[in-house]
Amino acid sequence: MKKKDRIFWAVYIVAGMVMMAVGLKLDIEYYSTLLFAIGFSFMTNGLVRVVGNWYHMRPENREEYQEKLRRQQINLKDERKMQLRWRAGYIAWSVTVILCFVGAFVMSLFQKYTALVAALFGLAVLEYVAATVIYKHLCRKM
Repeated sequence: MKKKDRIFWAVYIVAGMVMMAVGLKLDIEYYSTLLFAIGFSFMTNGLVRVVGNWYHMRPENREEYQEKLRRQQINLKDERKMQLRWRAGYIAWSVTVILCFVGAFVMSLFQKYTALVAALFGLAVLEYVAATVIYKHLCRKM
């Protein structure tokens, strides 16, 4: 990890700690919990990145990690896979847009805000899973 990356992740961790502290100090029911959760996710993400880099840069894991990075670079530049990722993303996006419209219509009938949040979260997860499944299907098809 470069020094610039270390500084970035350290700032990320500190920002997470600050948000957690502010979330604990605030006495506003919804927003204090939200701020605490965002801070926790920032801090955890930064720590996982730093620990992951430490693990991969250990002498016994370095060669395997370098090979993995080399394979990733090849896959990122492969034109066929680039087009498949684009198509998978486009198809998943189209499905999500349609589902958002249907979900918005259904939620307007029920008039429930909690259900709306859950539906939108579910759609985001569905979009990710759909893009992955479509990408793998297109890989086998071609």
